[in-house]
Amino acid sequence: MKPKLSFIMPVLNNCHGFSRAIESILDQSELSIELIVIDGGSNDGTLGVIESYSDKIHYWESGHDSGIADAFNRGIKRASCDFIGILNSDDLLEPDAIKNLFKTIEMQPAADVFYGAIRFYDPVRGSTYVRNPDLTQMHRRMSLFHPAMFIRRSCYDRIGLYDCTYAHAMDSEWCHRAMAAGVEFFEVPSVMATMALGGVSDRDYGKSLRQYRTSLIKYGITKPAAA
Repeated sequence: MKPKLSFIMPVLNNCHGFSRAIESILDQSELSIELIVIDGGSNDGTLGVIESYSDKIHYWESGHDSGIADAFNRGIKRASCDFIGILNSDDLLEPDAIKNLFKTIEMQPAADVFYGAIRFYDPVRGSTYVRNPDLTQMHRRMSLFHPAMFIRRSCYDRIGLYDCTYAHAMDSEWCHRAMAAGVEFFEVPSVMATMALGGVSDRDYGKSLRQYRTSLIKYGITKPAAA
């Protein structure tokens, strides 16, 4: 049997982006998917769009949260499937991403984290480029990207959820923590998602770098001088 997949979709005041994002999931050729939407209190029409997909959404809520990491965690706590993916409302799942994920899980069924390449979209220039993941470079820079990561539910149970104190680098901190705990990562050899530039980490890049460095040192990924 194919594994089941929960998708967490955080959104705030992005009705058009949300519609594109959820359609990119629903258009997948493999559909053993549970959809969970965490809205941060939208007032632009997003709630109406969410309601229009209510027959496809397993659970959704709307209200104040303390940031992106909190939204991720709220969704994960509601998830019930074997694996969990996270897709922000500005991002898109690539065609056949889930098909390629399931093929890779069949090849390496013991792994906990599956990750692939990401296509970045620059809305200012209207251009895209692909960034390939490199786990060996995590001591230098973030080389895995959460829209292209799929994590076993039991792995979150074992090492915990996202740390809300790392508001600009919550996915980096989680990956460093997982690496330190000996979690098995395995690459899916394909582009898994398109991610829009201009998020919190991009807008305050200096703070993102400082939090990344703190996390490297905290989990012993590299020495302070190297970090």
